[in-house]
Amino acid sequence: MPNLVINNRAVEVAEGTSLLKAAREMGIEVPTLCHWEGVRPMNSCMLCVVREVKSGQLLPSCSTLVREGMEVETDGSEVCEARKEVLELLTSEHLGDCEAPCSHTCPASMNIPAMMRQIYTGDLDAAAFTVTNGLVFPWTLGYVCPAPCQNPCRRKQYDSTMQIRELHKAVAEKALKDNPELLECLPDTGKRVAIIGAGLAGMAAAWVLRKQGHACTVYEKESVAGGKLRRLPEKALPAAVLDTEIAWVARLGIDFFHDTEITEESLEPILESSDAVIVACKGVAKPGGKIFPAAEHKLAVRCVGNGKTAALWADRYLRSMDPRPKAAVFDSKAGKLAKTELETMRAVNENREAFPPAGTNGELADAREEAGRCLHCDCRKRSTCNLRRYASEYGVEKRKYTTTEERVYQVIGGDGDVIFEPGKCIKCGLCVEIARKHGEEIGLTFSGRGFDVEIKVPFGRALDQALQASAEECVAACPTAAISFRNKEDARNCHTALYTGK
Repeated sequence: MPNLVINNRAVEVAEGTSLLKAAREMGIEVPTLCHWEGVRPMNSCMLCVVREVKSGQLLPSCSTLVREGMEVETDGSEVCEARKEVLELLTSEHLGDCEAPCSHTCPASMNIPAMMRQIYTGDLDAAAFTVTNGLVFPWTLGYVCPAPCQNPCRRKQYDSTMQIRELHKAVAEKALKDNPELLECLPDTGKRVAIIGAGLAGMAAAWVLRKQGHACTVYEKESVAGGKLRRLPEKALPAAVLDTEIAWVARLGIDFFHDTEITEESLEPILESSDAVIVACKGVAKPGGKIFPAAEHKLAVRCVGNGKTAALWADRYLRSMDPRPKAAVFDSKAGKLAKTELETMRAVNENREAFPPAGTNGELADAREEAGRCLHCDCRKRSTCNLRRYASEYGVEKRKYTTTEERVYQVIGGDGDVIFEPGKCIKCGLCVEIARKHGEEIGLTFSGRGFDVEIKVPFGRALDQALQASAEECVAACPTAAISFRNKEDARNCHTALYTGK
């Protein structure tokens, strides 16, 4: 069995082991975009390069087998620069949105397209999870939010905007009656958090932190929670709606102390007895250390976003992590699309089948019909896309390499459930090999040469015909969601709604 050294650590591995496998067995992270278990090494992305110390060569770790006496490094400056270069080349020609324009402009960062898919397919429990953890007060915001998400909606550019606010309002009203599982929290951490102020920002922070298993106590100087929303007339916001959602937050096991004004002096004992403090009002304490700000705002939905963000920082602090991640999240934007491109998007993504879909019993039929108009311009793997993940980690410069070639948005799918967006494809070839592994009669193939190479369905056949047995694995393996299912969300995407905010 060969002996080698990886990152100054000696290891013995089995003959025929790749450098990638050897490193990962040692717990060393090596990034890949074209590697998939059960598929031969593709050597197409070159992101997995490592440096052989003696020769100075950069080697693709997925296909290079270990040799006796090798010494390699996986994270030196030369290696990282090479990986960054690869990622900047790939992202420079990437045509697609990481976040849909509606989600991008939602101050609370709710995953709006996921909600649309869930409502349309009749998965109202999943929709309830998305809207409740995304907005915390989705029923209240259904009345008072100015819906900044609706203006950049691509459906508006095509004909008329999606009625996003009305949809989360309808789902929320039903969720508060039928979805007690939304109150489930992670196991108790033993950490205690004090929240000063029971406006939407403070209560949103309390919701997120309690869901993460931390004990929460909210202090409010007024006799009731709700802040400035209490001053709205009944016609604008029925008090019963706000009361119901506040009670819903309290049911998580959050303690509320009303008629309790906290000053700098009275804050001291709270600081001593708490592991973290969220300040959601003015003039109590300056942020720093274990004190985190959650500013109230004239926009109610912005208050929720601020509360979620403060909770994210506090949660990381309580888990002994850097409160604010240093790396900016990479965000690809397709930009403004021409009418013809929007028509292409509509033709494939709009749900036009007889309504309501089978098995959904007609619940919220109008909402599901409206949700079927969504163009789904988001990425189905917005939280799990490996290209986005590594572009963020390596600090990729957006559009470093430009081209004079005008790229046109395309989406291929016909009437089937599988869709393919060529602009997101990095030509890794995994889908070609996976289809071959499954013995697909048609499968996929490379077409063209050099920079013009593309993934195609042979003989002009439909994508669903090409991927009859291998669609599930192709979608799972695709590093960028270039291949995805029309009405299915990567399950891990929806759960991130709890942790994001602006």
